[in-house]
Amino acid sequence: MKKLLLTVTGTVTVLILIVSLFSLNQTNQALESKLSKKENELKTMEQLINQEDKFTDTVANQKKLTVIEEGLRTYLDYDNDTYLTRFEHLQNKATDETIQRLKELSSTDPPLLDVNNQVMELTIYLHPTEELIFLVQLTTEYSLDHEVVSHLPQLYQVTLIETNEEYHISQLTNLGLIATN
Repeated sequence: MKKLLLTVTGTVTVLILIVSLFSLNQTNQALESKLSKKENELKTMEQLINQEDKFTDTVANQKKLTVIEEGLRTYLDYDNDTYLTRFEHLQNKATDETIQRLKELSSTDPPLLDVNNQVMELTIYLHPTEELIFLVQLTTEYSLDHEVVSHLPQLYQVTLIETNEEYHISQLTNLGLIATN
């Protein structure tokens, strides 16, 4: 009788263990499936975040490039009529200190002869590590009394500052003329 009781108890115990193992295996598979789905969702979210970051960076870079190009064209495209007013048009593109320094480098009176300075080519290079520093290679054509006097290839370093999600030129450094053939 004891043997039969032990055999029945052992069999029931083994059956309970088998059912428990089967149940645990099913639960484990369900959890692995959920985990796999969550990992896929996480990967999708990471990709979306990366795309958003790239888009945001692209939009920010475009804003920066626009400020630089418009600022340099405003400053360097001038004639007798716009020689002094160009600084007023720089108000939303450069800081007040930068505009003041640029004014100090210029004559306070418009030229006596007919002048025309125009940006002909402009290329902006991103700095590899600094998000707000750029190199700008440009060529201006300078005319005096309606006669082209020179084509000046120049190199500028432009530093921007960001305030209230707006970019302004905070420093404009002429690195000199570029030697060309």
